[in-house]
Amino acid sequence: MQKEAFSEIIHQRYSCRDLKESLLKREDLEYILEAGRLSPSSLGLEPWRFLVVQDSNKKAEISKIANHQEHVKKCGAIIIILARLDFGEYFIPKLQARGMKEEELQKRIAIYKPFIDGMNENEKLHYAREQTYLALGNIANAACAIGLGSCIIGGFDSKALDQYLKLDIAKERSSIMLVVGEYANKMIPQKARFSKEEVIAFLD
Repeated sequence: MQKEAFSEIIHQRYSCRDLKESLLKREDLEYILEAGRLSPSSLGLEPWRFLVVQDSNKKAEISKIANHQEHVKKCGAIIIILARLDFGEYFIPKLQARGMKEEELQKRIAIYKPFIDGMNENEKLHYAREQTYLALGNIANAACAIGLGSCIIGGFDSKALDQYLKLDIAKERSSIMLVVGEYANKMIPQKARFSKEEVIAFLD
């Protein structure tokens, strides 16, 4: 039954650009954000934060930064996913919180701390952004699971958005956005995907 339910979600979820502007229920927002919070990440670093925008004026201002996309302004909420660059600062405390044996803890520190410390700013940003997309997928599917539409927004001026949000760019940057809301007009399109033969191979 769980397999069938998940299959239905991934078949029905699509980029909806026709959403209602009505505010979302708090419990619905918390449900989809929890799906993002519980997402997997490399080394368990969770290098993300989620900013929720529901104010009409702010949505309109952000839509200008997002190339004046109308569905950024006309939606229930904008979820902005930030990529954290300060994961080196909390790497060891995060490991310690997992309650592993001291030998295993020191082994992981010895392997991964030099890797993290050796990254420059651009490498940190690239690494963290990759993880934010994992959270993005979970949030988008969770929205579909409770009957909400969503659209992934990658077309925006990230520097302008960072400034608008007054981010400390040494610690975090805007990565990707998702607009969410009730469907104004739900029309599930036929999915156009490569065939299984074109994208799947079993290396026996």
